[in-house]
Amino acid sequence: MESLLMVGSYLFIALLMFFWGYIELKKEIDKRIEKDIEDTKQLLEEIPHTKLTLSEDLLCSLLIDENTHTFYVANREDTDDEFTFKSYPFSKLLEVAILEDGNVKYLFPRQGILGGTINEEGQAIINVIDPEEMEYEDVDDETIRKLTLKLVLDDFSNHTFEYTFFEKEDPIEKDSDDYKDSIKECTNWYHMISLAINQYKNEKRLVGQW
Repeated sequence: MESLLMVGSYLFIALLMFFWGYIELKKEIDKRIEKDIEDTKQLLEEIPHTKLTLSEDLLCSLLIDENTHTFYVANREDTDDEFTFKSYPFSKLLEVAILEDGNVKYLFPRQGILGGTINEEGQAIINVIDPEEMEYEDVDDETIRKLTLKLVLDDFSNHTFEYTFFEKEDPIEKDSDDYKDSIKECTNWYHMISLAINQYKNEKRLVGQW
């Protein structure tokens, strides 16, 4: 009996040590991730901005400078590399859309035809919404693998750009915290870019379909 109690005690201690080691390792990993994020944001400080979002892999960033009405796209190949970036005045932003698994969920401006199908009258059929009318909606139980923000730019060398808010190998539920946090951030950027487009949309000619 004493030997069984001793074995049980050893197993209990070993289990405690395992969980303690796991917790400490997770804390260390979280600290490292937090430091990597802070270091990355420090690198992006060279770009003047008032708003910033950073991809999960720390390789891509969108930035907005409200003071100069400028939109930036920053990229790098590896986390050890410096960022290269390209700037666009707000007047160069043509259209923006939220895509879920490649399907257009919201598109601005209203006159856009990107991502849509054509009805018998030759008009685009798309789910469009004005940023002033858009509200965060309760999500259903459907699943999703990829959430992206896609832009059309007045730039012949790179007229479309896609920013990924998350991408999973296995689909996640739309009522999960991961989705809710990501769609909230994505929607926020959709709003900001839509408002920037709205300032100049009457002066624009659309590029065409994605």
